[in-house]
Amino acid sequence: MGRLGVGAAVVVRLGLVAIVACGSSGDGGKGDGGGGSGGGGSTTAPNGSVDAAPQCKPAGGTAKVAAPKYVRTIVTGESGWFSSPAIVDLDGDGKNEIVAPFYSTFVFDAAGKQLGKGTATNDRVYAPGVVADLDHDGTTEIVVGGSGGKVAAYTFHAGALATKWTASTDSGGQSPEVRGMAAADLDGDGTIEVVATTTNTSKTGSQVFVFAADGKIYQPKGATAPAWPRYNATTDADFNGVGNTGYGCYGENVGIGNLDDDADLEIVVTYDNHQINVFQPDGSSMLASSWYTNPATQYLNKPMGWGQFIRWRDLAIEDAHYHGHTGAWPSVDTTMWLQWTASPPNVVDVNGDGKAEVVGIPNAEMKEPYETQGYAFMVLEGGFGDGSRSARRLAGFETLPFSDKPAVRAGDDYYPPSGIPAPATVNILGDAKPEIVAPIDDGYVYAIGPDGKRLWRFDYAKGAAKTFASEVAIADLNQDGAPEIVFGTYSLDANGGRLVVLANTGELLYDVPLPKQGKNGNGIGVPAAPAIGDLDGDGALEIALTTFDHGLDVFTVPGSSANCMLWTTGRGGPLRRGN
Repeated sequence: MGRLGVGAAVVVRLGLVAIVACGSSGDGGKGDGGGGSGGGGSTTAPNGSVDAAPQCKPAGGTAKVAAPKYVRTIVTGESGWFSSPAIVDLDGDGKNEIVAPFYSTFVFDAAGKQLGKGTATNDRVYAPGVVADLDHDGTTEIVVGGSGGKVAAYTFHAGALATKWTASTDSGGQSPEVRGMAAADLDGDGTIEVVATTTNTSKTGSQVFVFAADGKIYQPKGATAPAWPRYNATTDADFNGVGNTGYGCYGENVGIGNLDDDADLEIVVTYDNHQINVFQPDGSSMLASSWYTNPATQYLNKPMGWGQFIRWRDLAIEDAHYHGHTGAWPSVDTTMWLQWTASPPNVVDVNGDGKAEVVGIPNAEMKEPYETQGYAFMVLEGGFGDGSRSARRLAGFETLPFSDKPAVRAGDDYYPPSGIPAPATVNILGDAKPEIVAPIDDGYVYAIGPDGKRLWRFDYAKGAAKTFASEVAIADLNQDGAPEIVFGTYSLDANGGRLVVLANTGELLYDVPLPKQGKNGNGIGVPAAPAIGDLDGDGALEIALTTFDHGLDVFTVPGSSANCMLWTTGRGGPLRRGN
């Protein structure tokens, strides 16, 4: 379970920026697996060369991607966590600002001047914050979650940041930390709801809260029972007989999208109890396919919801246990069950049939105490039509793509915190279907095709243990229509922070040590996804990086433009929906 401590003091020291560039030799996309550990990392692609066809309309670019150029470091005096910054125009004046949650929530202008500092949440802001005009009144809100059960919405107007509302996620006698956040107009009424997931572990507590645009608990029209929070004793205690139960959501564990035939959007949540669930806007749980039925004697053959059964790496075990009702309870001494502790779910149409699936990357555990053996790329179908495919694996993912084994974390080995396997799900290769691109704690960034085959993986850790990578951002950095992959790294090693840029084929383009790296007991470097956007209005893109140790770094990429912005910040965009 991913319990992370509070931040250590930030110490900043001066340093030099060195850039490692890899030429376009054409060998980055070839190989047969295994991975190298050369000076700049290496790429392996077991399926041979990867076609780099443009995904976006080219904007006239013919030059190679330029090296990221350091602009400035904005010192905050606070540690950043996994709350990815956002580059947005908050007040509609035509100029973008940086929204950067650390422990406080900062707003900076393009020149690095602090325009606002929000402190309404307790301690760190762990998850990426939502940036949107929730009630469509013309003013953009910034919604963040902290510890102590705190959620806060700020507004930025006339050059000032103000608290609009605060809300609580207290329940079951606990005041948990908010570790996940996403937002969308769930019911199509023109206002945006905010979903917050928490670390609550109480048997009577709830992990999933939905707030209306005014900060009150959301209750959709026509619902007679309390819709939120979930799970709750009023409506979940006897769902399908056995009921629903949850446990802490420790790492950006929420996504939003349409997973059935109605117009409303569904909420996908992953838990630290080996389970994943899909909720309707009224809080009710989506049923899984009738292929799955309850094997317990007391509830034998009753239907099951998405969140009522454990997922296993081996499909045959799931089928035997929840369909055939054969065999003893599987033993973690001999087989791997899937743990969703810190597995952000995405909602995206993977196979191009017009119907969305759920993408997640749980870690697979064995032994007692549990030990991660690797990470599994899983794609589950939605509840469209008669629901017969609901929660079943998408074709091509019956055997789950699987990573190498990461370093074992045991006891009080919390720092640096392990990375979050947050997938970016966009079309990077011009084939009309999205790829799954994600950092994994085994030291590689993986690209998995929509057919379940591994396209390439890049060795960002260079063989070093406990070196992790942020979620990736994806945008075209040279106007040629082919997007690049951008991410940061972190560790506890001196100068562990790097900005890495890959071609869409996985080939290394640039590996840039960050300037002014300091010392921090939580980590050194970049835990959160970069934000990409034209910050200063000159037409070229900037990259903003939140660090554990020395504040916020800003780079620019000469020759870039906003012609192809596919995954520009953590969880895909400022709504943090995972799509």
